Amino acid sequence: MRLTLIFLCVACALATIAAGAYDLFGPPASDGLLHTGGELWFTLSPDTLNLMQAVTQRYVSPALWDPAIVAVLKLPAVAVLGLLTALLAVYPLVRAPNSRPS
Repeated sequence: MRLTLIFLCVACALATIAAGAYDLFGPPASDGLLHTGGELWFTLSPDTLNLMQAVTQRYVSPALWDPAIVAVLKLPAVAVLGLLTALLAVYPLVRAPNSRPS
């Protein structure tokens, strides 16, 4: 479990750095200074974005896609990925005192 969290944390950190580099050196964002997560996802793979929307609306809940996931996709990608990286990095530290063997 710990190795998986480390791998996910490193992957999210690299994605955060890549999104920040795209913000600095890529084309200008369509709405503002930073590129949104949805904009980056659509640039990288529009088919998977459409597939994710269809699967979420059909098999999970239509209400989950529109207010929740769309709101996250409209946020700057650097902020969302940075927050996810921070949560993955802090989780083992917060969980460790409760799960130490005696």
